[in-house]
Formats: sequence, C-alpha cells, structure tokens
Amino acid sequence: CHDKLIELPNHANGNIALLHVMDSLANHGCLVVDLTDGDKSHDSAKKMSNMWRATESLFKNAKDEGVNLPSMHVADGVGSSHAVVGFQSVNDGDQQFLETRLRRLDGILLPEESHAAMGEGGAESMTEAFRIMAEVGKDVVRIATAASSFEAGAFQTVGSVVSDEGDDSPSIAGLTFEEASASGIWEEDEDGFERGASKRDISRSKILASEAADLLTKEIMDDGRPLLDSDVEHNEGSVSMSPHRMCKYSNCKKSKKSNTREIFGAHTDTSFVTIVPAASVSGLEVFDEDSLQWYRPELRARKHSKQLDPAREKDELFPWHCRYLIVMPGELLQITSRNNIPASVHRVVASTDRPRMSAPVLLRARPGTTMNVERYMGSLEKADGLLKSCHGMKMEDIHDALQASPTQP
Repeated sequence: CHDKLIELPNHANGNIALLHVMDSLANHGCLVVDLTDGDKSHDSAKKMSNMWRATESLFKNAKDEGVNLPSMHVADGVGSSHAVVGFQSVNDGDQQFLETRLRRLDGILLPEESHAAMGEGGAESMTEAFRIMAEVGKDVVRIATAASSFEAGAFQTVGSVVSDEGDDSPSIAGLTFEEASASGIWEEDEDGFERGASKRDISRSKILASEAADLLTKEIMDDGRPLLDSDVEHNEGSVSMSPHRMCKYSNCKKSKKSNTREIFGAHTDTSFVTIVPAASVSGLEVFDEDSLQWYRPELRARKHSKQLDPAREKDELFPWHCRYLIVMPGELLQITSRNNIPASVHRVVASTDRPRMSAPVLLRARPGTTMNVERYMGSLEKADGLLKSCHGMKMEDIHDALQASPTQP
C-alpha cells in the first residue's frame, strides 16, 4: 500500500486490481482507492466533500447548549448488544464520537436527533457517502475472497470434464487423452505426468469462486439495504449492523518531547473491511507487515493528489482528500480469505496543532445470516481450521465471539 494506489472503478475485474488488492491488504494492511478513477469522474469525490462538511458542522455544533445529541446506547432493531448509536465524549473531550446507522427501508440516518447538528442536507450527505464506501468495500471483499478461494482450489474439480461414455478407452469431453492434451483441455507436466486440473477446470473454478464471492457480498455483508430476492435464511432487523462513525481526535496534552501522541491505541476491527475517508489532517497509522513499521496512508494519498493535480485546480470542486478512501481488512475478511489477509492493526495519533476528524464505515455481517462455507467459499475440505469452525454459525455469533476475544497487539 505504501507504494501502490488503485483506481478501483476502472480495474475492478482485472488482474491489475487483483495484484493491488491482495498485495496491499496482505502485506501492507490497507488499500488506498482513488474514487475519481484517475481524475476521470468527480461525482463521488463531490459527495464525500459534502460528507466532510456535515462532519465538521456536527462537531462544531455538538458543544452548543441547544443541540441535544443522545448518549451512546444500544440501537433498537439491530439485535446485537454491540450495535450502538449516539454521541460519546471521553478523555476530557480529546475523543468525541457519533455512532450512526441506517434504517433499512428508507435509508434514514439514526439517531435522527443528530440531523440538526449536521446542517442542512447533512444527514442525506452522510447516507450518500455511506453508500459509496459500502460499494467500494464490497468490491474489495469480493476480489479478495474469490482470489483466496481460487488459490485454495476450493471450487476446482479435477477432471470435471472427464467422460466414460463410448468405448472402453478413457476420454475427456469425448476426446482421447492425446487429443485432449493437444487441445489444451488436459495438460501434462514436462515428465509426461498429468497435472490433474485441466485448463477448463481452472477456468471454471475461477468463475465459480467469483460468483460465490459476489453472492457473499450481496447476502452476508450488511450494506444498510434490505436483503431482497434471496432464499437464504436471514433476520436482519430494521437497522443496519454496519456503523458510520464520526470521530474527532484532539491532543490537548502538550509534551516537551513531541507535539503528537497516540490517542487511540493499536487494534483490529470486527468487520469485513473498514473504509476510512482520507482526512485533511493525517493521523491514521497502519502497521505495515512487510516493512514492520507504522505508516500513514493519507500521506501516500496526498502525494498521489499532487501528481494528479499539481496546480490544485480541482480545489474549487472538492478538497484534495475527498477523492481517496483507505480500505483496511477486518477480522471477518481474515476468515473468508483463509488467513491470507490478516486483520489490519491500526491506531490514531493526534497533534496539538489541529484536531483530526474521521468518518469510517465498518462493513459488518448482516444479522440472521449463516456462514455457509460451501455456498460462499467452496469445498469444506479445502477450508482451513478457522473457516471450518465458523461453518454453520450465525454471523452475529461469530461477531460476538470476535468481540469477546482480545485485540491484537
């Protein structure tokens, strides 16, 4: 991720995207996505700009006596004690949070008492931004899960085109082995031994892995919309399990050694992915497994922005950071990727100079759905131990079990 940035809309189904996604998530802890597709489209960036205005308005108005933001409480209609909405201020105001969720049927942002503090059209802007981030997150999970399933051979049936019809001599799709080898349906290695899976087997397994991963993103991932046209068992409730969290981090404790300090400690998220809009004030730090050091993806995004728009001509349309999203893998993606992609360890640091604002979306699982490995990730025999242990479990039970476990260092 420290040397790669992807324009996901342009390459969502290509090998370039696959290499970017897998390397960035597995080795560097995050993926930086350019919403403008290399400066070709600005609609999403403009909508993210509106979201940032609503976020700034919220925290500006939160301290006004006339604004009555409800305190953090368990959200009705979700069905989990971990699903909350409301406002919270901790550490003498150094950390302030507003947890919001979407009501499924009408897309209304909850709690509704927060709408006035966001300014005119602010709540609608938050909903639009959530939709954008959710779609990007689903794309990333689909690509990563499909690639991991394919790599594990979970949808590969060796000799699936083999036929025993006709005479006594074995054949493949009606051809002799010699004919099949010449046509590329059946392959042999340099020593003349069959490799097992034919090109057709491999091609078919790629398609099946992609289709199953797409099904997972539609049925299991909670994008805030009702699940329609599906025969899977679900009891999703009236409110989304995936929160959109507005955060303000300040550092009021001055130090002679440094003007920055860790304000939110290292942790992983119980999500498929956490999507963080790049902020104007950097402060998100991701632990890079490849270089074994902390790194700030927002600085990479800033560098890319300067390359795209050195004269900052687009500033009239939207601030530079509104074009970028930072996608971090969560604990649920670690499961569906068969441990190929570890949950990202990240933290937040804040400076005494300026507070940092953030507005991440944590894409979680739809309540009432079941982790059906064979439906979404292929053969149970090819699953690792963690994936096997989750097979048949309700997604909320998996979520609760992960919440009860200690966070990674």
